[in-house]
Amino acid sequence: MKKILSKLSLIILLITGISCNSDDDKVEINDFKGYYRIKSISSSLPIDLNNDGSKTTDYLQEIKSTYISFNGNEHNFKYDNELIYNFAVARPTKNQQNFTQFLDIRFPTQQIDSIFQGNDNFAISNMGYDNIQTAFIYKLTNNDVEIESDPLNQFEYYDIRNFKISRINKVEFEISFDYKVYDFTEDEWIETNLSSQYIKVPE
Repeated sequence: MKKILSKLSLIILLITGISCNSDDDKVEINDFKGYYRIKSISSSLPIDLNNDGSKTTDYLQEIKSTYISFNGNEHNFKYDNELIYNFAVARPTKNQQNFTQFLDIRFPTQQIDSIFQGNDNFAISNMGYDNIQTAFIYKLTNNDVEIESDPLNQFEYYDIRNFKISRINKVEFEISFDYKVYDFTEDEWIETNLSSQYIKVPE
């Protein structure tokens, strides 16, 4: 009888162990969440974003450079990709109670003010940079990341088209999309494809 009980106990322990291991195997670790700094931004078309008369495909360098106003004055409306405010955020980060996997890309765009001069003419009076802020819901699949939904319709709100996202490795990801920027050399809004790489920073 004791031998039967011992065997039964052993079987129960084995089943419990297997069950626990199976549960452990099902646990998914989110190694994507955290803060990310922009490493680079490139444009498919050469553009002049700071009104210096020179075009380049280096979008990030353009917005980090001094802006020249319509009257020739130089202004330091430089974008700083080292500021935490400008970091992309893949939630949930540490100490957050909401475990929804939101992605805020925090992508820098031009903010332009103009002065009406009559006869449908406008002069650019001020230019700075602000972030596209998003609440995309993402999911991880096969060591990659994809946008599962856009609950606030921000693709439409910001007029973002053909958005793509992919992980480069465990600490970097890349996005690309079509977007309109103001080219000062052409003196008009033009559509280009923007590609940006992000790298994870310590929390």
